[in-house]
Amino acid sequence: MIENKLNFFFKNQIWHLGGTIVFFYIGFQFVDLSSNTNTFLGINAFEWFFVAMTIPLVHQTYVWICWRSELCWKSISNTIGFKGYVIIFFILIISRLSAIVLCFVDYGSLYTPNWLAWVLGLILFIPGAYTMYSVKKYFGFLRAAGADHFDPKYRNLPFERRGIFKWTPNAMYVFAIAIPFSFAVATGSQSMFIVSIYTYISIWLHYFCTEKPDFAAIYNN
Repeated sequence: MIENKLNFFFKNQIWHLGGTIVFFYIGFQFVDLSSNTNTFLGINAFEWFFVAMTIPLVHQTYVWICWRSELCWKSISNTIGFKGYVIIFFILIISRLSAIVLCFVDYGSLYTPNWLAWVLGLILFIPGAYTMYSVKKYFGFLRAAGADHFDPKYRNLPFERRGIFKWTPNAMYVFAIAIPFSFAVATGSQSMFIVSIYTYISIWLHYFCTEKPDFAAIYNN
């Protein structure tokens, strides 16, 4: 039972969103794409970098608002519903793939990749890919999207211990987050390394400041 709903709605968000915005700003201080003339679909390298940096911020803000407003006031269930929430959630997830385009319009800006970089990139990619397979096979994408915030039946499910979840219950943040780094290593893109580090930090801010307190409220600590 959430006693002070307005306080809970904003709980830790100065660290979550404030921290993400700070690292968003810092990321732009470490990249200079003014001399990069590559384009894809008429969009230049800097614009792809801006998109790749902005989508995680938009996505995490959207999740915070939806999860907390649902727990406090059932706002999503009373408006767009869980299905509407999920559609937008996965549109934002898919939009994160814009970072892959950035890898190639900024290819080799940090170093010229060779076979060693490609092999290392593949090694980093494998646990991330296995995580996504495990999520699909054992965990379910709806549950991964935060279904326990909306449907009480998910709250009675046991913690998953199959597939990649044998190694850690938080595999999506521990292993799946390696996927952006795998592309950065394989393409030698400086801007993709920045996006990867920013994504890594911001997702853990989301976990500690939003998801973990939500779990404490949902599962009664």
